[in-house]
Amino acid sequence: MAPCAAMTIAALIASAGHRDSSMAHDRLLNSGLTRALTDLLADLADLVQKEMQLAKAEVTEKIASGLRASVWMVAAAVIGLIAALLMVEAAVFAIASFGLALHWSCLLAAAVLAAGAAAAFYHARSVVEGDFLPTRTAKQVAQDIKTAKEQLI
Repeated sequence: MAPCAAMTIAALIASAGHRDSSMAHDRLLNSGLTRALTDLLADLADLVQKEMQLAKAEVTEKIASGLRASVWMVAAAVIGLIAALLMVEAAVFAIASFGLALHWSCLLAAAVLAAGAAAAFYHARSVVEGDFLPTRTAKQVAQDIKTAKEQLI
């Protein structure tokens, strides 16, 4: 064989090897596994973003519920204070008109005020629903993890 022919054959073999590795690389890039992993990572990022939005919405909802309960508690305190002042005044007038002892009329007024304040407090407490943790989000994340594990197995 001539030296030029040997060089051309060697060059052809080298270029064929390069083409084969390039084709293998292209096949690997276009394989279903690569697409599946890419899709999985994209879906995982989307899922994490949506779970964060859900957690934010749930915490905001629970904070709003807590604020409504706080407003009711403040209203209960103000109404209780006004009622206490009026009851004390009424007790004083009752003592003057019936001749009752001053300490017994004050005790009766205090008992009525305590019952009203307790009723307002328990109403405000019933307005608050559960705790402030995002429980629905936590359950959803646990379910997502379980589903992801099942798909990987």
